[in-house]
Amino acid sequence: MARWVLLVWLALCPAVFVVLGFASPAAAHFKLLKVVPADDARVDGAVAEIRLTFSAPGTPTAAGFKLSREGAAVPVTSHTPDGGRTWLVHPSAALTGGEFTLRWSVAAPDAHPLTGDVTFTVVPAAAPPGATATPRPTAGAQGHAGHGGPGVPSASPPAHSGAHAVGHTADADQGPVRLVGTAGRWLSYGAILLGVGGLVFALTTLVGTRSDIRLVQVWVRAAGLTVAAGVVLELAALAAVFGGDGLASAVSVQALTALGRTPVAAGLGLRFAGAAGLLVAGSLETALIRGRHAAGRHAVATVAAIPTAPRPLVVPSAGDANGEETQRVRARAVRPVLLGVTVALLVGSFLFDGHTVTARPRAMVVAADVAHTVAASVWVGGVLLLAALLLGRARLGVPTGAAEMAVRFSVPATAAVTLTGVAGAALTVAILDRPAHLVSTGWGRVLLVKVALVAVVAVVGLYNSRRVVPRLDDPTPEGMRRLRRTVLAEAVLMVAVLLVTAILVNTGM
Repeated sequence: MARWVLLVWLALCPAVFVVLGFASPAAAHFKLLKVVPADDARVDGAVAEIRLTFSAPGTPTAAGFKLSREGAAVPVTSHTPDGGRTWLVHPSAALTGGEFTLRWSVAAPDAHPLTGDVTFTVVPAAAPPGATATPRPTAGAQGHAGHGGPGVPSASPPAHSGAHAVGHTADADQGPVRLVGTAGRWLSYGAILLGVGGLVFALTTLVGTRSDIRLVQVWVRAAGLTVAAGVVLELAALAAVFGGDGLASAVSVQALTALGRTPVAAGLGLRFAGAAGLLVAGSLETALIRGRHAAGRHAVATVAAIPTAPRPLVVPSAGDANGEETQRVRARAVRPVLLGVTVALLVGSFLFDGHTVTARPRAMVVAADVAHTVAASVWVGGVLLLAALLLGRARLGVPTGAAEMAVRFSVPATAAVTLTGVAGAALTVAILDRPAHLVSTGWGRVLLVKVALVAVVAVVGLYNSRRVVPRLDDPTPEGMRRLRRTVLAEAVLMVAVLLVTAILVNTGM
């Protein structure tokens, strides 16, 4: 069964290409739709206003809007009449003649900074035809998908089209900022998956000792602290983007205020609240289970006593002096309602990150993003916590109970792998404008790397569940070495997947 499910899931990877071939563009990305005067335009008469229209509400970074006339700065003011979709730039005096360049830097709703140049020529009304200099093409801006390569303007745009060169900020001094932001996302994303997945595993799958439950408790609280640390790093990096002066500007009130106007600030707030919730509501208590326990359609015998807790796990019950009926420990949430709210906050915070903020249709994106996050948590957190428990028990030379846990975890793991693939494919369809963007854009190429890593993890996981884990109830030195190698490989690959995911969120189209 698991083999067929895995094959079906792996088939979804190339199926994404087929689905994208028939999908219509989703207009998922933040971009400059129109600028008046248009790039490379010739305007007769004075210009008192420059109008920029974006596909979604944007927030100017510290660089904002800078107007220059043949290299000399021209003072301007700017404001938006509709919440950030349209920005009006007014020079201090009407532009009456010469070649002008407007350098703009605006952050998308997910706080990704975009920048571009618009160059136009103003011809005095009384000047005879042909008296103007030929407008030069825009240079120095990165190309956006569909508008040419980096530093290359659109090919021969008509003057009325509003064509432009646009791209994500790539200033050299933003390197440390991007590094800090990626590190923060990697920490927070990984910790959320491990914390939420570990809780799901403990509450639905784990049957073990009190020390096992204490391990889960430490796991969850460490995840909460790590999420909080990641949020702080993310906040510093995003504020530095709006401050415009590197990490030193991350603490400025102006930068934090500008960041607070974006949806991503709400995501950071939810994430930080969820981190606090893991520390407060992640408490687990023990509950005893007697005798045999049904796992799916199979009744699995009680695991043997594992002397890793102050009190033994398997003890004679009060009604059976011979000890034929036994008691076992499972985890139970101390504050289930608050814990549910905490998980909802953490999962919901992903809705404010990356390209999913602007992808459409919104209802499908929200559903797919939540499903993808929950499934990935169950898979990643469950596999790593299962590995930690099995390795710990095997290291002590006691029965691992691997067969029981493998049977119990097989159902949620199989469902999680399948749902991860389906939801990931749906998000890809929503985010990408065209199938070619899978190979022609940075986001698409990073996504392909992630899909390849996930496929390898799935194969290693299948090998573990079918070949290695079933042999652990009678551990041998060779079997334990094999377990350590495969578990280490699976863990390293999952860490790599999390790192690629953190990079993917900040990769431009």
